[in-house]
Amino acid sequence: MSPSERYTPTAIALHWVVAIAVVVQFTWGWAMQTIAKQPPGLRADAFNMHKSIGLTILALMLLRALWRWRHPAPPLPPMPAWQAHLARATHVTLYVALFVMPLAGYLGSVFSGYPVKYFGITLPAWGTKSEAIKDFMSGVHFATSWVIAFAVVLHVAGALRHWLAGDGVVARMGLPQRGASVAPLAIPPRSR
Repeated sequence: MSPSERYTPTAIALHWVVAIAVVVQFTWGWAMQTIAKQPPGLRADAFNMHKSIGLTILALMLLRALWRWRHPAPPLPPMPAWQAHLARATHVTLYVALFVMPLAGYLGSVFSGYPVKYFGITLPAWGTKSEAIKDFMSGVHFATSWVIAFAVVLHVAGALRHWLAGDGVVARMGLPQRGASVAPLAIPPRSR
């Protein structure tokens, strides 16, 4: 596959870092709901970690969008029009949702009356406590989690379909094609 048919190494790295962070964040977001409210420290720490990871994802998405703006995605290889439309729609949905969700989470926190901490550093407070805004943002945050889950399932299903077809689409993002031989790691001989 030629370099013009692949994403740049930076785009590939950002894709996988965001993908891993989203899986961790999604799992953590649901798991932390089971933490008892008493004693309050454990639950607060869990939510602060969730907020920190969410803000990191937002920063990575900003970086990713800027990179994509300056380095457009390679053109899709030949495929049926419905697949190309579905691929584009899924990518747009993921991009939008991965901006909306952390922003909604952050704004919900700002208007909750509690300080927003980023890995232990308290961020400047600029909003006042508002249950209505907090509840609205929490609703947006929750709904967007399902949009992301659905879009990720579509994205992974599409990638799996292309990998099974061996058509080279997954190679654009640095994955080996089905049936392609993967060179084993070269282990240098020990010096005696």
